[in-house]
This record gives sequence, C-alpha cells and structure tokens, in this order.
Amino acid sequence: MPPPADIVKVAIEWPGAYPKLMEIDQKKPLSAIIKEVCDGWSLANHEYFALQHADSSNFYITEKNRNEIKNGTILRLTTSPAQNAQQLHERIQSSSMDAKLEALKDLASLSRDVTFAQEFINLDGISLLTQMVESGTDFGDMLSFTLTAFVELMDHGIVSWDTFSVA
Repeated sequence: MPPPADIVKVAIEWPGAYPKLMEIDQKKPLSAIIKEVCDGWSLANHEYFALQHADSSNFYITEKNRNEIKNGTILRLTTSPAQNAQQLHERIQSSSMDAKLEALKDLASLSRDVTFAQEFINLDGISLLTQMVESGTDFGDMLSFTLTAFVELMDHGIVSWDTFSVA
C-alpha cells in the first residue's frame, strides 16, 4: 500500500549532528514541524529556526512552498529569515571592513530568496544599501556585493524602482 500523499520522507541536517530521517505530515503547521525537529536536537526557541533546502538554492521552506517538498529531499535546519536579516543588517553596519565585506557576501547570496528578502526589506535594508552606494566610500568587492544584493532584493518586486532618487 503506498504511503499517504500528504506524508513526505526527508532528511534534515543540522551542523555538528547526524542528519535526521523524518516523515513530514504536510497537514501539520510548519511551525509544529520545526518545533519537533528542534526538540529532537534539544534546541530551545524553535521560533528562531526555519527549514531550507540543503541544495545550492538554500531557499527557505514556507507555508506557501512546502508542497514542493518531494520524498528524498534534503533539508537543513537553520536560522529563521527574520533572525538572519536582523544579524546581517547589524553586521553590514560594522566598523570592521572585513566583517562588512563578509556580511555583504552573505546578503548577496541570501537575497535571492524572497522570504529572506521580505524580512531584510522590512528592516529598511534597501535604504541602508542605497546610502552605502550613494556615499561612494566603498569600492571594489564591497561595492560589487552591495549592488548584487541590491539588485537581487529589487528583483522580487517588493519595492518599486520608482521610489529612488536620481542620485
């Protein structure tokens, strides 16, 4: 007898731990599944965590896209998009140029995900990046990653291009 259509068998990774093989009931709320995963690794504050694809896309799993999870998918337990956006927003404003550059590299990569992008934009992240570009003090790799992140964030259509000054 085939398994129910709303049960998906996946592997979930967490750094420093053996992957967990789990059956995800697609009828359960995603927050309940994340809590179950966190409890299995004795991690507190499950609301600070999220699941994302462990492939090269690293896209977050949301209530909207969770039906795309197929049997055999490898997922990763990771920091929630809101937590990640908050941490990157702070790191980008660091006085250390090395820390700022690493934060901008991470931002350029994460900004491809619309879930993360929404959280970063909610923190007024577009204004922060705009100020960095308009100040003209960052050149080379830093400017490159800033502009990459900016374009990735704007490509989601959350913020209109019409909101920017000529500068």
